[in-house]
Amino acid sequence: MLTLIINAQIMTMNPDRPSAWGLLIENGRIIDIMPDVTIREWVGIDRAIDARGRLVVPGFNDCHMHILPYGLDLSKADLSTDAGVRDVPTLCRVLRKWAEANPRSEWILGSRYDQNTFPGAKHPTRSELDAAFPDRPVYIRQISGHAASCNSIALKMAGVTRETPDPKAGEFVRDSAGEPTGVLLESAMECVANEIPKPDRAEMADAIVRANRALIAKGITSASDLMTGWLDLSGEIAAYWQAFEDGARVRMTAYPHAPAFGGPDMLASRSEFALMNDFEKNDPAPGYGGFRLGPIKLFSDGALTTRTAALREPYVDGSGLGMLLHEPGDLKEYVRSAHKAQWQIAVHAIGDRAIELVLDAYSEAQSTHPRPGARHRIEHAMLLDDGLIRRFKEQQVVPVVQPEFIARLGDAYVLGLGEERAARLNPTASLQKAGIGVPFSSDCPIVPGAPLDGIRAACRRTTPSGRLLGPDERITAEQAIRNYTYSAAYSTFDELNTGSIRPGLRADLTILDGTLEDPGSLSVAATMIGGEFVYGGEIFQ
Repeated sequence: MLTLIINAQIMTMNPDRPSAWGLLIENGRIIDIMPDVTIREWVGIDRAIDARGRLVVPGFNDCHMHILPYGLDLSKADLSTDAGVRDVPTLCRVLRKWAEANPRSEWILGSRYDQNTFPGAKHPTRSELDAAFPDRPVYIRQISGHAASCNSIALKMAGVTRETPDPKAGEFVRDSAGEPTGVLLESAMECVANEIPKPDRAEMADAIVRANRALIAKGITSASDLMTGWLDLSGEIAAYWQAFEDGARVRMTAYPHAPAFGGPDMLASRSEFALMNDFEKNDPAPGYGGFRLGPIKLFSDGALTTRTAALREPYVDGSGLGMLLHEPGDLKEYVRSAHKAQWQIAVHAIGDRAIELVLDAYSEAQSTHPRPGARHRIEHAMLLDDGLIRRFKEQQVVPVVQPEFIARLGDAYVLGLGEERAARLNPTASLQKAGIGVPFSSDCPIVPGAPLDGIRAACRRTTPSGRLLGPDERITAEQAIRNYTYSAAYSTFDELNTGSIRPGLRADLTILDGTLEDPGSLSVAATMIGGEFVYGGEIFQ
């Protein structure tokens, strides 16, 4: 089918031809872009679409989110501030309503509570959850995904008592008498979460399809799951293939979780892993849909909102220096093994101490086994200074940033770091001035994850209370859109297929209402993948 889009304000992300008025699509690919043309000049057009002056950009690419967990979370109780949860009584009311709607669920499950917005900035405790739910296990995840809270029944099912030692890289928070409070940090979460019945392949595939429907409504045409293998590596990959066959439209990239392989010496080479899991059968040319293999994933530290991100200087509220989730030597061994096995590597590092450790690990791996153009990434890369920014440039490491974090969680960052350090978080403008591309993403479901929300957040840098953090780090809407398109595609070695609008690339497009001059006016009018509308196409009929 030959499709012509006309009367559009097209942002190509191609510096040689930055804008256009029309474009021609055939067999899911762009075959021409035009600065000015009338439909009468064309013959043989099967479909003509008048954009009516709307903004057309490359399809948004969320290069760091969690597709499967997002789909699963859509069926849990929403405990976020967006849902009005700002104290424990409200949290319990929302959980009760969910429990009434899900009477067959053995567990009461919720996600995205933020204790930093509660009185005293305190997590819900087991005693508070016990009072509301004395006879059903409760497990609720904090907004960062690096902490959770549960009730006494859940602790009992997991065998956690006052005598239970803290797991490696985790903590059972205890009261003054040494009793577990029900608050779980980092790896301690797994001790309880492992008792929750795991979804089977069909349930995971359904969740992925459910997530896809939500993503295309946000203008997202490509997305990455940064935690494939958290439940079951082979089972999750099979579920993704099933979802693709069941009609999942978004182009999805899997990032296997390195510990799912076992120790560093058990990592399969990238080519072996791709062959064993059928990734070689994925042809990038189909009209829409797809599932591909991305980098291997590691965690170096926790989160700022739970005070587990690893810092050089202590948190201002007396919470200490945070924690490293691997011993430095172990992390470096994982990086060396993965680098040698030809993986692109993506390591979660939020605090400056963790970021420095990961940069050291990448440097040592490159010195031992040089691999130019590896495009190793640091996920979040939040707390930076000039020295760390120089190292990103010198080592050609890609910082993957989530601009929406400041808009959603910025006040909690000030509570933990103080004003000066909080203002240095996500220094996008400084990174760009240093000549470093900055892929944008969301970490959804940590935040809702609409790219337009991230774009507005990058332009404004205001917290939920209206505090302006780091005004010099604000960027333009045009720059933010580039970060959510071309730069995001570059971060996954996909820039030759998507991320810009030029002949030969996939016709993955997001069509926007509103103007760049007023980012607040922007909204998604339609989403196109492989030249076909997957959202909003009815407005052009």
